[in-house]
Amino acid sequence: MEYVSNDGYIEKMDIKRLKELKKGSYTYFKENDVIIAKITPSMENGKCAIAKNLKNSIALGSSEFHVFRVKNKNILDYRYMYYFLNRKNIREEAQKVMTGSSGHKRVPIKFYENLKIPLPPLKTQKEIVSKIEQLELKITQNQKIIDSSKQKKEEILKKWL
Repeated sequence: MEYVSNDGYIEKMDIKRLKELKKGSYTYFKENDVIIAKITPSMENGKCAIAKNLKNSIALGSSEFHVFRVKNKNILDYRYMYYFLNRKNIREEAQKVMTGSSGHKRVPIKFYENLKIPLPPLKTQKEIVSKIEQLELKITQNQKIIDSSKQKKEEILKKWL
């Protein structure tokens, strides 16, 4: 769970032999699957990612992930599905139906099974994804400027005060 960012990607991967994984509870996923944390507080914080650059195109992760896979790539773009499922309002609705005890609440898979995803034509989905990715790039660039400006501010304060 700790290797999945709140920004939509897997930050780190450990490569292990299958025999090392016999003990433990894992969730299987593969390249381009969308993984979403089902447990609190990770789900509310947006622990969700598209599985990319996996060794041998497969992986095992926390049993606390729901896995979503596009079966027909001519109808649904996996990136569109990711952006739809990881929206704040979807997470807020999922939080309302969590089951279990405090600190160990989970989103039941039924929530996602009953969720209706608007399905524009594939071309439109790709246009939506492209626009979102352009905006995310701008956000990343601007965040770097903000971080750099904060650092420069601290340097000035340290030097003069």
